[in-house]
Amino acid sequence: MEKIKKILSSCDTLPHLSAEKLNAFLNLAEILVEENKKVNVTSITDPVGIALKHFADSLSILEVEEFKRENIKMADIGCGGGFPSIPVKIARDDIDITMIDSTEKKIRYVDSTCKKLGLEGVHPTAARAEEVASKNGIFREKFDVVTARALARLNVLVELCMPFVKVGGTFLSMKASTALEELEEARRAIGQLGGRVKSVKEISFDFSKLDTTDFTPEEKAQIEDFTVAKRYVIIIEKVSHTPDNFPRAYARISKKPL
Repeated sequence: MEKIKKILSSCDTLPHLSAEKLNAFLNLAEILVEENKKVNVTSITDPVGIALKHFADSLSILEVEEFKRENIKMADIGCGGGFPSIPVKIARDDIDITMIDSTEKKIRYVDSTCKKLGLEGVHPTAARAEEVASKNGIFREKFDVVTARALARLNVLVELCMPFVKVGGTFLSMKASTALEELEEARRAIGQLGGRVKSVKEISFDFSKLDTTDFTPEEKAQIEDFTVAKRYVIIIEKVSHTPDNFPRAYARISKKPL
């Protein structure tokens, strides 16, 4: 597990983490591995994979300008095992985060993990996104920043996520190599839902300072593959209220995206 500390502390493109916060990430990794034996949270359970694909990938979103402000309210839609929300909270405890997922066992895991880590200002919620962000939903247009990671294609995601964003806020969609293709596919929907594309930020990782002496050849290859993979954050501003008839029922969203 010490390799996790090495990876997170050696990347110049990630936020600086104190010794206390690095230890919190070690604790999170241990909880994840142990609880994954009971609840299927993730298929990634090796230390290097956890450090890269769960922690570093989640933390990279903090390099986006929208996170430069303090005390923002964030929602993580389809949070799954708590990524990116739990790593973001460890790194930035000033951010108030609501984690939303429709799978109750995953929310129970997220809630239990946050308590074990002593995290405050977190609100794990088992709910369907399209219901709690509906016209009269409790979370409609309540958040400064809304994130989603590997949940669905963008033309589906924007209808699920934009209703959570307050006017003047931002939706951040974390995407891999298909980001630009998905953006073109979703432009019409973005406008219909009150959004405007601000920019697309390419995410990069620099592990040149990482001492890999005690890493196996397979682990070194894993780091190399992660470093060269294409990753983007699509940044969408909320410029007007989402019309009351959105979001539609999920079956309609997925069957016929805007």
